Amino acid sequence: MTAAVLAALLYPVLWSSEPQGAPDREAYDRAIFRDQLAELDRDAARGAIGGVEAEAARNEISRRLISAVGSGPKAPAKAGPPSLAVLAVLIVPLVALPLYLQSGRPSLPDVPLASRLDNATATGDFDALLAKVERHLAGQPDDVQGWLVLAPAYRKAQRWNDAADAFRNVLRLQPPDAGTLADFAEMLVFANQGMVRADALRVFIEALKLDPQLAKARFFHALALKQEGKTTDAATAFEALLADTPPDAGYRPMLEAELKDMNSRPPALSQDTIAAAQDMSASDRQAMIQTMVDGLEQKLKANGDDLEGWLKLMRARSVLDDAARAAAAYKTAKDQFKGKPEALAALDGLAKELNIQ
Repeated sequence: MTAAVLAALLYPVLWSSEPQGAPDREAYDRAIFRDQLAELDRDAARGAIGGVEAEAARNEISRRLISAVGSGPKAPAKAGPPSLAVLAVLIVPLVALPLYLQSGRPSLPDVPLASRLDNATATGDFDALLAKVERHLAGQPDDVQGWLVLAPAYRKAQRWNDAADAFRNVLRLQPPDAGTLADFAEMLVFANQGMVRADALRVFIEALKLDPQLAKARFFHALALKQEGKTTDAATAFEALLADTPPDAGYRPMLEAELKDMNSRPPALSQDTIAAAQDMSASDRQAMIQTMVDGLEQKLKANGDDLEGWLKLMRARSVLDDAARAAAAYKTAKDQFKGKPEALAALDGLAKELNIQ
């Protein structure tokens, strides 16, 4: 294959030649311009063009004819030496072959897809396992056990839409339970960048009817109230969930951050600071608030795990009409909490609420 490619690349360099009997471009141009002059004379004779216009056109055609006659044939571009082209083409295999013989394994057999899928469990090949289940379900779409395996695999791969479809099939094939409903709705939220839309909210409410104490459904229901602007109802729901949450629960810090962010504005001022600010000009007050927000940003650079602080900073930048820095805070926070879907959902939800791009 390498030899065939090299031959195709070298052929036009080594065996190309100038085409014989190429038409004379100058003669062709002269013939065209003379035909144009003859056509102009015929138009003038039958009155299709006025005398002044005909004379102007004749002068222009004559000028082009003189230019074409005087230009003369141009020498063809001279190609570089064939040896340089051959060297340029051959240098890749000449360098690659010794490296491959030293580091590669020419005797290593290929692994057909079927063999890779058959041994996916033994080798722990996640992608092959996923493909194996997908192939199985393509032939047996009503195998609920297959969908139960595929849904969490898609979630692990952060393929939110595919995970939602898998949970949808689970719900199609077996009676709904609160946990599966909440998992399905959660994938809808993640697929919509943290926004609890009407379709997801309906599913969370259905899950709460089956299990009113299900933490995941309660959290996203409260988040939906917050995103709708129903801050009082949202705060009540978050507080009730926090009261029922064990101290060592993994989602407790996120829940606390959401609750503290409910009525968050630029960092709170002490009473003394507020009293002193009464005598300030509007520009001085704005500068003071800006300084405090910048201080919050510096603290977050030292302690980036403070989700509540990032939510506060995003809201503060928005209140100060600093869209660029609000967007920068949002991006930095997303990088900080990469791999934590719940925290990302909180950040994405606030970004949507504040229209942070």
